[in-house]
Amino acid sequence: MLQLRKQVADVIREYSLFSANDRILLGVSGGPDSVALLSLIHNTNRINPPYSEIFIAHLNHSIRGRESDEDEQFVVTLAEKYGVSLITEKRGIREIAGERKISLEEAARDERYRFFESTAEKLCANVIAVGHNADDNAETILHRIIRGTGIAGVSGIRPKRKLTPISTISLVRPLLFTWRKDIIAYLKGKNLSYRVDSTNIEKDKLRNRIRMELIPHLEKNYNAKIKKSLVTLGETAVQNCDYLEAKANVLFEEVLINKEAETEVLAGVVNIVLDIYKLKKSPRILQQMIIKKAIIQLDTPLKKLSYKNYKNILNILNSRKTSVNNSVKEYLNVTIEGNELRLSKNRYCAEGNPVISETEIKIPGETELVDMNCRVKTEIRERKNDFLEKFKQNKTSDEEAVDFDKVSMPLTVRTRRLGDRFQPLGSQGLKKIKDFFIDNKVPVMERDTVPIVTMNGKPIWVVGFRIDDRVRVSEETTNLLVMKFET
Repeated sequence: MLQLRKQVADVIREYSLFSANDRILLGVSGGPDSVALLSLIHNTNRINPPYSEIFIAHLNHSIRGRESDEDEQFVVTLAEKYGVSLITEKRGIREIAGERKISLEEAARDERYRFFESTAEKLCANVIAVGHNADDNAETILHRIIRGTGIAGVSGIRPKRKLTPISTISLVRPLLFTWRKDIIAYLKGKNLSYRVDSTNIEKDKLRNRIRMELIPHLEKNYNAKIKKSLVTLGETAVQNCDYLEAKANVLFEEVLINKEAETEVLAGVVNIVLDIYKLKKSPRILQQMIIKKAIIQLDTPLKKLSYKNYKNILNILNSRKTSVNNSVKEYLNVTIEGNELRLSKNRYCAEGNPVISETEIKIPGETELVDMNCRVKTEIRERKNDFLEKFKQNKTSDEEAVDFDKVSMPLTVRTRRLGDRFQPLGSQGLKKIKDFFIDNKVPVMERDTVPIVTMNGKPIWVVGFRIDDRVRVSEETTNLLVMKFET
């Protein structure tokens, strides 16, 4: 136990995870890693306080029903035991995943970190600590290799990074160099109980199969220390990646022509102009990293761009043409004019979809939205014959069903207004539409084109994204209002 405590203290010191004035938010799920993290950090604080104050945050994702509620109660008891303030929230991850058409794992991760960020901001906490360990890092690296990745992906999980590229909050992982078996031994030695997530043994998930089948197979038949080798690979990749990023950052300043773009990041940069002659002098890997840095500043969704897309941009850059106008997917325009490479947000959304005039929706019936060249169809349905279940399975992001008895007429559709707030499905508090768009990485130029259904002047459905929790369908719902936007 003392050895593990010293190891964690050394990691905190070596990577400067905490400083004396930090307010720390611990993400505690109730699992072994987070319970050990709480115990170790709490004990470290008692012996030699490396930070100012700690809090606990727990998100009840509702995925496992009663088990999820029991996890929350377990963490409540933990917080009382350690005398640490606790902030909890409950969100409907299954509904959110269905609305966004993403996996449960991705939705759970996204919502967890959004919850951590909003909680940290409320508490003025500048550091969020989570319990990832060395096994997690090895599994992550192997997972990324299987799916396809570059040097940044092979770097694995980092002990410390910014929560987002422009955030002032740090995300730290004090247990990142501790193996899972040592964490379990520590908990056993301290007689500390923990919760076990039953979804971690479901073999329909790739990550679980990597942990339960592939790594044991590699250990038995190829390399008994495969996890250590993967972690070492990650550490080496981090060193290389950090060196290249430092070079790319210096070069970016040299090749950036429109210097005002550097100060417009928060306001929403729409153009990055680079000097082609200077850029082409650098190695291709640095060219790609500079392009990526520009795309980040443009607030364009990185996850939507593949290696093939980057390769296409680099081919355009290194062509001998002096005039090019190309589009990378629907997100990015790449233009060459003489010696200038211009990257800009695709303007098709703002130009093709004018702001909507506020229009009352016919219920039931069809409402034409001339400004958007689309219509809203609505119908009232009784909740029977498995209609709701079938609807949920087949609906798109432009379709929603709400509790008709919670709706007061008339409903209208419009675009966002200053000060608009709503309660996103699965959350417990109000959120500004502006902050919701930022959290969901909606490009700045598209935000004024997103239709919003309102009731009594207040948003109840951000079309394509989320309904308001206060009109959601519950077990008591008998009548449904079904709404659908179509071209």
